[in-house]
Amino acid sequence: MMGRLKPPLEGHGLEILRATILATLFLAAQPCEAIRAGPDGRTRALVLGDVIEQYGTYNSFTVVQFDPAVRATMVPTRPDYIGGYENARRNLRLYMPRTYQRLLEDYDVIISSDADRRVFASDWVHWMSDSVIEEGLGILWLGSIESEIFVGWQATTVADVLPATQAPGQFTREEVFWFVMEDPNEELMKALPWTESPPLANVNAQVPRPESELWASVDGVFEDHPLITYWEIGKGAALNFASKFPVGVMPWAKDWDLFPQAMIYLLYRTADKPIPEDPYMFERVTHAFIRYHSENSLLESILAWVEKFGGSTRNLRERLRSLEELRLEAEEAYMNGDFDEALALLGRGEEDQDAMRAEAIRAKDAALIWIYVTEWCVLMGTLLISSYILWTLMVRRRLYREVGLSRLEAAEY
Repeated sequence: MMGRLKPPLEGHGLEILRATILATLFLAAQPCEAIRAGPDGRTRALVLGDVIEQYGTYNSFTVVQFDPAVRATMVPTRPDYIGGYENARRNLRLYMPRTYQRLLEDYDVIISSDADRRVFASDWVHWMSDSVIEEGLGILWLGSIESEIFVGWQATTVADVLPATQAPGQFTREEVFWFVMEDPNEELMKALPWTESPPLANVNAQVPRPESELWASVDGVFEDHPLITYWEIGKGAALNFASKFPVGVMPWAKDWDLFPQAMIYLLYRTADKPIPEDPYMFERVTHAFIRYHSENSLLESILAWVEKFGGSTRNLRERLRSLEELRLEAEEAYMNGDFDEALALLGRGEEDQDAMRAEAIRAKDAALIWIYVTEWCVLMGTLLISSYILWTLMVRRRLYREVGLSRLEAAEY
């Protein structure tokens, strides 16, 4: 016998259905969190290679360290940039996680920019690839897979994780390369006016893997090459950006205002972090944080200098701590997506920085006054003593008559 049809939902059943639909819509409206992020929502990046600022703050992807949503650990490992292989190995011993488990616990994304393979222990190489495939980390690869000037990665498990391989018989091509968008529907490609960027100066010759996604390429004089490739592999993801630092991206760094955002967005996409819709507002906020950080560093340097000469900096130190607390408030607003509030807080802090810089310089001058007085006293004392000796030897000697014969000479006669 057929069962009786159930009546339409009534009473409590209808209320439960409505509540379920509203809850679903509410959750769908919430901003997506990064898949690869720490407990506080910040993406923790281990950054390897030529991560030094010898070409300026805005000329390197080290700019990611100024983004409040990122916690970047910079580990310079290009021996030719930092004085040799021993210095590179020392940096790795200091900053590379001691165990595979620590790598998984402390980082969400690995970034490499022309890192020299020779300075990495074999265990570290396997940790890097295994962490992506087995544990879901992301890897952002900038520049060369293989190079003519340092040992590359083509024959390693890390290279197997990347969405592109080295072009046979080719390395870095140096000419004028214009950006060509291959996938206009990709979130990263829609986030910035990439095609308005200046031409790049070089590119590492690569070949996309068949299963990878080609988001952008470059149009060169003699040959075209892929520029941005991506794929999800195992539990993780890998993104290649084939131009090299610093020479290749220098035109972007010098002439494209959105260069810092381009570098940060590459990291965001690797971390599967939502990309801000307004790049120009994001540019204002990013530059504001960079300026704020630079000014606080300058103030810290002045105060440390004053303290070396015995100057009092207690009040200024308290004000500097207040500026750091204001920065933390701005970071919290930034993490909540309230860029206007973050800009307002940083603007208020910049006014305090200007006033504090003037006071710090006065404190420096006050500490220096005693150095000036001491130097003046030493100089004047030296001048007086020298003058007295000179007067005694050259002037006062006129008071004495010369003796024609000495007693010894007279006795001989």
